[in-house]
Amino acid sequence: MRARGFTMIEMMIGISLLALLLLLAMPAFIEFTANTKVRNVTEGLLGGLRQAQLEAVKRNTSVKFAMTADGWQVRDADSDDVLKSEVVFEATAANHPKIATEPAGASEVTFTGLGRVAATDKDGNDLTPTTIAKIKVDPPDKIGTRSLGIAVSAPGGNLKMCDPDAKFQNLNPPDPLACPQPW
Repeated sequence: MRARGFTMIEMMIGISLLALLLLLAMPAFIEFTANTKVRNVTEGLLGGLRQAQLEAVKRNTSVKFAMTADGWQVRDADSDDVLKSEVVFEATAANHPKIATEPAGASEVTFTGLGRVAATDKDGNDLTPTTIAKIKVDPPDKIGTRSLGIAVSAPGGNLKMCDPDAKFQNLNPPDPLACPQPW
């Protein structure tokens, strides 16, 4: 009568097949996690921008969205009090997505009580050089294949998460995922 269970050879074949499948799936999994990080950071920043815009409309006063080293803050434009904040990624993590703004070095957007992007502050100073027009989030160390962007249209205040990849730019009709030109 045959004993129940697996022989050592059957176990080794099963483990070898499992190892082979894991080896084949690992690059796709690494790319998937990098792209997911990019999407989560982009959605977190877009959520912060929308939160600032809604807070400005709710209060009927100017509210500032400010990027921090690891996320964002929504601040009262007059008193500079922090109204809300969120950590979008761990700044100390080795593989966090790379964030770039345009104009370079811009780190805030001020929304008026109507939800529009403010061109000047309460003293009449020009905010255009420091106002974020675009945010681009790139995968960490070019592991992922996909960058995402956020377009902030001034003075209207429209916010759009988009794909800055050039293949979406020249389609006719234009792809709704594409970032507005010029990117």
